[in-house]
Amino acid sequence: MSWLWCGMKLGELAILLFGVFSAVWPRRSIALYQWIMERFNWRVSPIDEFREVRTTRVLGILLVLLSLVALWLLVARRVS
Repeated sequence: MSWLWCGMKLGELAILLFGVFSAVWPRRSIALYQWIMERFNWRVSPIDEFREVRTTRVLGILLVLLSLVALWLLVARRVS
């Protein structure tokens, strides 16, 4: 098993977990982003919090779906 393939698989799993995190807990995902931006001396806040939470949840679901497709393609390609 090559290191590159293992790294890609681990990366996909990390992306999948981040997507689940954003879809299930969108407010915590937004708070994480705000915390990261504060480290760079930037303050960010949503204009419409309801819309921001909804968008974060939808994009989290989309990220989960895309990472599942990518993971499936990685596994399918490795098997064949």
